[in-house]
Amino acid sequence: MKRILSLVLMVVLLLSGFSLVPPARAAEGQKLLAITFDDGPGGYTEWLLDGLKDRGVKVTFFMIGNRVEGYADLVERAYREGHQVANHSWSHPELTTQSDSTVTQQVTQTRQALDAICGSGTTYLFRAPYGSTNEHIRSLIGMPLIQWNLDTRDWESRDTTAVKNMMLNYAQDGSIILLHDIHATSVSGALEAIDELLLQGYEFVTVNELFRRRGVALTEGELHYSCPPNGTDLGPITAPVMTSAVTDGQLYITMSAQEGAEIYYTTDGSFPNQESHHYTGTFPIESPCTITAVAAYNLNGSRSEPVVQTIDTPTAQSPVIRIDDGVLSLSTTTPQATIHYTLDGNRATIHSPEYTGPITLRSGALISATAIAEGHLACSPVNGYYTKRGNFFRDVYPGRWYTDAVDLAVAGKFLSGGSDGFFSPCAPVTRGEAVKLLYDYAQIQRDGIPPAPFTDVPQDSSLFPALSWAYDTGLVTGYGGELFLPNHPISRQELAQILSRYLAYRSKILPERSGDLSRFADAGEISPWAAPYVEDMVSTGILLGDELGGFQPKYAVTRAQMATILIRLETIEPTLPGAEL
Repeated sequence: MKRILSLVLMVVLLLSGFSLVPPARAAEGQKLLAITFDDGPGGYTEWLLDGLKDRGVKVTFFMIGNRVEGYADLVERAYREGHQVANHSWSHPELTTQSDSTVTQQVTQTRQALDAICGSGTTYLFRAPYGSTNEHIRSLIGMPLIQWNLDTRDWESRDTTAVKNMMLNYAQDGSIILLHDIHATSVSGALEAIDELLLQGYEFVTVNELFRRRGVALTEGELHYSCPPNGTDLGPITAPVMTSAVTDGQLYITMSAQEGAEIYYTTDGSFPNQESHHYTGTFPIESPCTITAVAAYNLNGSRSEPVVQTIDTPTAQSPVIRIDDGVLSLSTTTPQATIHYTLDGNRATIHSPEYTGPITLRSGALISATAIAEGHLACSPVNGYYTKRGNFFRDVYPGRWYTDAVDLAVAGKFLSGGSDGFFSPCAPVTRGEAVKLLYDYAQIQRDGIPPAPFTDVPQDSSLFPALSWAYDTGLVTGYGGELFLPNHPISRQELAQILSRYLAYRSKILPERSGDLSRFADAGEISPWAAPYVEDMVSTGILLGDELGGFQPKYAVTRAQMATILIRLETIEPTLPGAEL
């Protein structure tokens, strides 16, 4: 099949004025070649990458999806070193013989495998196995399709010299050259040819760069065979310029790149990918850190070499906030550091009041504190909220829908405030935690409760008494009679069932069920077994829908939601006499 397609391509290229004769030097601009390697990665890809790195050469890899995971380190290396990673189907079938669903699956599975390395949202080019496509297949693929105008026939000769000579004899400015990195002779022949072609003044670029440099668009669904010289050469992409400056004790980073290029960066020493930070303007940074940045028109195949800056100026240790009986104390372990603070919600800077001793807080104070010392940068401020009920939170602030409920629930000891002021409002509540919270809320003090039969909760666990009570009263039944799955997040519909049974256990009379949950946009997702319990909780106002009109029955209950639920439950089944609700 490849032999036939290669002959067809030769005819097409001859008719289009692209002759297979030794090349002449380009009249204008740099002579460009795009080498492509198909069917890998494989056992020779690392050798190839080493050789390309030594020569400063970039190529394009059309990869088979089912080989990507097994060679993930090589795929990541190819991407990191500036080569272009492209899609060559999942298992290399001839697509024109496959169903539409199979074609789509072949493309999608490979894209997902590559995304796991390059980042979600990366754009890829496609090469059909054997180069075999038709108009319908191209419409399904939805990417530019890259063919070739020079087939080295490495798959046929398996000979280093033959591969080398094909490249030297027939490469032309703008050629797309077909090779396979699954053959040792292809790798050795390509590297030998590259050495001579470099001496002839050729520059090796990715497919994306070949077309970008010449100002030619790669079009979705169309076949592209080459990109001959056209008098345009936009030149390579230069690395971004990175500068740093200290303002008010804070280090700021500024970057710039050539017109039209975007900058992607990381601050942890990793290489940027599609999911990394996208530079939009000067930003503050903590030290020490290593910033890696690239300028790109397309991160996959059209980007600069990276620029790396390591920043090791020490940063003052963040202040420790301590509140005892409404009195604020601030401290830092950095010698000779001064601490600056605010109590009105403004961000603390080195120009804020200096801390000199304990401060009596007013209710609702919003605390911000930073520290600085000679030879150190100022640390990022630490922040907190001192509530009207005397709680201190680092991640719960005024104006959020759950703040009052969390404040009351923690004050009533329905929920713990978390370590060092972190309540973790978005963290999921597990099945075990939900039962324990309800047990503590109900203030159960009973002896002689039969032990629960669940094998995944040991009897010496702090959860066991609560679970035994919940099982004895019929609040829970577990899975298959022996498992409770205490560490699994509890869903909203599971919690509805437990709460409904709890109110029945407390002899509370609930509104009559209508069986109609159509008010929720996702009513069809509520499991049949859960529907009556969901209706009970909705009718009492303990569980409500979201702002989009859904109930989200299978979503995990968060700690913020649990606090709100317990406070709503308090209005029906109070345990805090005289509590302010």
